[in-house]
Amino acid sequence: MKFGIALDNFTVPGSAVNVSALIEKAKLAESLGFESVWFWDHLLLGSKTVYPILEPIALISNMAAHTDKIKLATLYLFGLRNPLVLSKLISTVSYLSNGRLLLGAVAGWYKKEFDAVGVDFDSRGRTLSENIKLVKMLLYSQDVTGIKNYTHVTIEPRPSKKVPILIGGYLESALKRAAIISDGWISYYFSPKDFRWGLSIMEKYNKNATALDNTDMVPVYVGDNGEEKVRNFTEEYMDLPSWSRCNVSSGIWGTVEAVIEKAIEYSNVGVKRLVFIPAYYEREQIKILGERVLPKIQ
Repeated sequence: MKFGIALDNFTVPGSAVNVSALIEKAKLAESLGFESVWFWDHLLLGSKTVYPILEPIALISNMAAHTDKIKLATLYLFGLRNPLVLSKLISTVSYLSNGRLLLGAVAGWYKKEFDAVGVDFDSRGRTLSENIKLVKMLLYSQDVTGIKNYTHVTIEPRPSKKVPILIGGYLESALKRAAIISDGWISYYFSPKDFRWGLSIMEKYNKNATALDNTDMVPVYVGDNGEEKVRNFTEEYMDLPSWSRCNVSSGIWGTVEAVIEKAIEYSNVGVKRLVFIPAYYEREQIKILGERVLPKIQ
């Protein structure tokens, strides 16, 4: 099982994202053997109160200049972007990072963003599927003609390595999409039991679904009062859809030994990449996980 770390490319209202701290955390994660660092995506975050957030692919281009081998990943709202512009961004950042870009494509849930860019909210699942197919075509084909309004369209430089595109989602429709048109599935706040359920749904639509890549992103805190800190962090920072299987009980907390034991549970149900969301994005948590947890599992 591979391990990633989610980082805070957003912050609370009235403050600024600390880019220097983000760079330092990414370099620390790389030095400790994490496979990937992950960033969040929103065009607009917050309603009456605005949360500052950095555009993740733009940020990853910066991170590529400060790291050497760690994969640079984001959960990205494919449906809100023009597929040709998005393909050019992907190809450029893949080139700058020497093929380290990893993408999680998500449909989105915040209607305000869709209204602002003129994309139909109710069709977001279909739009996501269409854009993924178009992006793949534009990234790896030459002289694209007759699709949409493309005439002799070729992107250069094209990625020298395949850019994995996983699909994030919670419902059967998203899992079907992940099984059929993507390189894998990403879940968020899924317990081992619920992750196994997701894989079983994917297997309905693709008998080789377990061969695809997959990721589960879960909150973590190593140390005293871990459960309280994870629950408070989740309430303050994260959005868990009430209609989904996402649940704070998926979190990992407690002593180093307890965290190792719980992480192994995820591996046992088929999780291939476990992305830790450290409570409050504390640097010290990244250090503890890298020094005391990863060596006992990898």
